[in-house]
Formats: sequence, C-alpha cells, structure tokens
Amino acid sequence: MARALIARKEEQILVGEFWTSKQRQAHPIHYTISYRAAFKPELPEFFIKELLFKKKSVVLDPFGGRGTTAIQANIDGHYAIHNDANPLSLFLASSRKVIPKIELLEKKLNSLNLRKKVKETAIDEDLLHFFHKDTLIEIKNLMSIYNEDKSPEMTYLMVTALSRLHGHSTGFFSVYTFPQISIPPNAQARNNIKRNQKPEYREVKSRILKKLQTDLKLPLPAFYHEFSKKNEYTNFDSTNLSGIDDNVVDLVVTSPPFLDKVNYIEDNWMKTWFLSIHETDHKNVSIYSSLDTWKLFIEKTLQELSRVMKKNAQLVMEVGDVQYGKSILNLDEVVLRASEKTDLHWTKTYINSQKFTKLSNCWNIKNNEKGTNSNRCVVLTNKKK
Repeated sequence: MARALIARKEEQILVGEFWTSKQRQAHPIHYTISYRAAFKPELPEFFIKELLFKKKSVVLDPFGGRGTTAIQANIDGHYAIHNDANPLSLFLASSRKVIPKIELLEKKLNSLNLRKKVKETAIDEDLLHFFHKDTLIEIKNLMSIYNEDKSPEMTYLMVTALSRLHGHSTGFFSVYTFPQISIPPNAQARNNIKRNQKPEYREVKSRILKKLQTDLKLPLPAFYHEFSKKNEYTNFDSTNLSGIDDNVVDLVVTSPPFLDKVNYIEDNWMKTWFLSIHETDHKNVSIYSSLDTWKLFIEKTLQELSRVMKKNAQLVMEVGDVQYGKSILNLDEVVLRASEKTDLHWTKTYINSQKFTKLSNCWNIKNNEKGTNSNRCVVLTNKKK
C-alpha cells in the first residue's frame, strides 16, 4: 500500500528552471572530459546549496559517471564519495582529485618524448580509421609513459588527452567523428567514405596544451584540495556498497542508468583502450530493458543507500521521462514506488524544464529517443530509526 505522503503529491511537486539551461556555466574543470548521459554541474550545485546547511558534509554519488557530483561537492566545501561500477568512471573522477598548477603541467608535457617507435598491435587497423599513423604513434607513446608514471601531473595530462581522443573539430586527435561516444570502427570507415575524408596528422602535445589552458583558466577555490584529498573513490555495484560504512553520508545526489537507453561499455570502448582497462575489469554495469527489473534494481539501491546515509540525510535521484514501448514513462513515479519498501520517504520532486542542447540538435537527438526530456529530481529523506 502506498504511503499517505504520496497522496499529497501536488503540494510536493515543484516545476521551474532551478538551474540554468545554458551550456558550460560552471567551473571549467567540470568540462575536462565529456561522458554520455552526464548531468550538468548546476544540478548538484543547486541541491548541495538547497539541502546542506553545514560545511564539511559528505556527499555521495553511487552512479558517479564523470565525477560531476564529487567535483562540485569539493568546490562547495564538502567531502565526496564517488562510486561507480565502471572503472573508467573512477579514473575520470579521481584524475581530478589533484589539479596541478598549469606551469607544472606544461613542464611535464614538454618533457615527454612521443615520437619513439612503438609496436604494432591488433587494434591498430581499427584505430587507423580514426587517427593518422603518426598521431597514433604519439597516442601510444603517451599510454606507455603513463603505465610507468602515475604522478598527479601525468594523470592530469592523461585525462586531458582522453578528452581530445575523438571529436568533430581539428582540436581533437581524430578525423571528424562523434565526440561523446566512441562509434564502432566500421561505422567510422563508412563515415570517412561518406564525408570523403581520411585521418590527417594531428600533433598531440599542442592539443593537450590548448585544452589545459582552457580548463585551468579560472582558479579553483583555495580550499578545493583540502576537501578533495579526503575523497573516496569506490568501484561497487550500487546495491552492495560494501566499502562504505554505515551512517556516514549527509547527502546523495545521483542519476541511475535509464532502462536500456545507454550502453556505457560499448560507448566508451576507445577510452577504455586508451587507459588499458580490460573487459575483466568491469563490474556488472547495469543495463535494464525491463521496467520491473529496473524498479527492483532501484529498490535494492535505495535500501543500500539508506544504510550508508545518516538519519534525516537526504537523497536526490535525477531521472526523466523516456520512451517505453508506445508510451512516455515518467521514471520519478517508478522511483517513488521503489522507495515504499525502504526507510526513504518522499519529500519533494523538482522538475527542471529546459531545452535540448546545441549538440543534441546537431546530431538529431530528439525528445524521448535518447536520454531524458526533462530533469525530474526525486528528493527522499532517510527516516530510519
């Protein structure tokens, strides 16, 4: 039986523009790397300021993605726990735990020899649909150096290079291709024929340097590293956060995978190659095509989140409205039903209205076909005894 709280639904649904629909309004380090289905930094910023009333709180994102929640928590003066079942996500977030000074990064970059001969590998044939052979040599040398040098400077150079791997302008290492996801090599081969293009040499160092100068043009808060150095980065399934203690989290801000809309492993195959992440390194990254199995997954996740959250701590789960069969499904309603068997009680739902991005329009991504049509943020309070 549904809780009585849900009957007062109209009083608890807030609709409006709670954060900007404009692009790239937050600190530039958020945009060091793109990641499929990532929410805007303004979303966690809004809820951190709306729901946390003391500094030095602990903010958790169990589906951490590119690290947006963790970075924003540090910028706002809080500690963060970043969790994700995908090891790529852990690198994206932890690589920005320490942001070296740009002078040190330039010095490190200038010291790298990226022109040495490298061994040919089986994947080269696929990669040459994207990269000129000399560019590929430089990329592989960068990978080799990082395997031996995990210093903060080299790590930050790697995440910056990762953001330059492939895209739709000359600022990327690749020929013209999709920027956010790694399309299959055979699809890129067809794309090259269709566009009458072939990979041209693009020097790696200069493109990394230009990106560094863009991302680090604004200073971070002086206290950023005071908080980021105490961050935790964990690689668990969201239904079993065994490495996180009970009663430690003040706020959760997260967005779970939306049914079968995104395949994070296939979409990021080139990034995982670049970081030498193997298939065996992946946990069970959740992809659900059935509404019932998705609801059960969310229910188990909420139960586990309740365990790690403090009493009266709050959870924000951002979902959306998606195409499911022939109808439009509001996933916030499913989250509410999933919460009924937990200690998490519904407080409010914020519906942030916004237009689709320029990138979405450019690639003909339309409402309800990929991702969400609106941000629906369900707020739950932990009422455990």
